[in-house]
Amino acid sequence: MIFTLGLPEICVGALVLAALQFLAALLISERLKASLQKENAVFLEGLKWDLKVREQAARVAEYMAIARDLKPTDSTEEYRKINRLSWELAMWLPEDIYRAMTRAITAPDKVTNPLSVAIEVRRLLLGKACGNLTQDDIAHHAPGIGKKG
Repeated sequence: MIFTLGLPEICVGALVLAALQFLAALLISERLKASLQKENAVFLEGLKWDLKVREQAARVAEYMAIARDLKPTDSTEEYRKINRLSWELAMWLPEDIYRAMTRAITAPDKVTNPLSVAIEVRRLLLGKACGNLTQDDIAHHAPGIGKKG
């Protein structure tokens, strides 16, 4: 027995096929959209982390610059500011870097000084992207530096 399809059956088949194509396209579209949203969220988190890294590096630099030049005659507000920075840094810096930072301020030497701490913080924050910068490469300014006597 041979079956033949009439026009109504062909139309129903075409409609079912069109519906399946639409649903498949919708499914692919939604998966692509979800994938892009996830990728975007990861990218935004990376940007937030980069911003946080820059903020923390700025805090270390600010602390060392202020603490190094702190004088007994400075205001209570200046001491309050430096203590706040010190305590904030104690909360997130690894203990070895925090200890090195305080030694660099209180008893600097050739090995442990503000520039060596800057390099250690750079390694911590940038990881593999830190490069080969050394403390000898960091610009340092003070009265009389660079003048020939």
